Amino acid sequence: MEPYPVDVEAKQIVRWLMDEARRPAFDLLVTATRSYQRSALGAGEDSRLGEAEREDLSEITEVGLLEVTPREKPSGWTLRVRVEDDIGPGLPEEEPVPAGDEEIDLATFYEEFIAADRGLAEVSAEAEGTDAKASLVRVLDAILKDRHQR
Repeated sequence: MEPYPVDVEAKQIVRWLMDEARRPAFDLLVTATRSYQRSALGAGEDSRLGEAEREDLSEITEVGLLEVTPREKPSGWTLRVRVEDDIGPGLPEEEPVPAGDEEIDLATFYEEFIAADRGLAEVSAEAEGTDAKASLVRVLDAILKDRHQR
């Protein structure tokens, strides 16, 4: 697949997808997941800690990933919205960090990552061949024009 530049804000894409689900013009497959990534603290991140204490601590990043593909040919193109939010050394209320991806619905993705304006959002797309690229461009144009009435 070949990368395709996307100059549309994550918020606009997700809002459009929510409207599109109510009045579909495109047959799209939308999947959203939430996952957590653990990484060790760097040497300079807390100079008050010794080496042993630093190894016991880790930084947790919550990742929201939204993928949009055409339902008919899901391998033709993919539009992605990825949001990463560094949430600190642990989850609220000392919850354990879940392993693997948790599937969430579009409304939850919007509320937890987009509306809450959390972390850094990155939008990307890729298409395989000219037909797939043309299909992707049609969807991106529809998102930019936003024909849905609010």
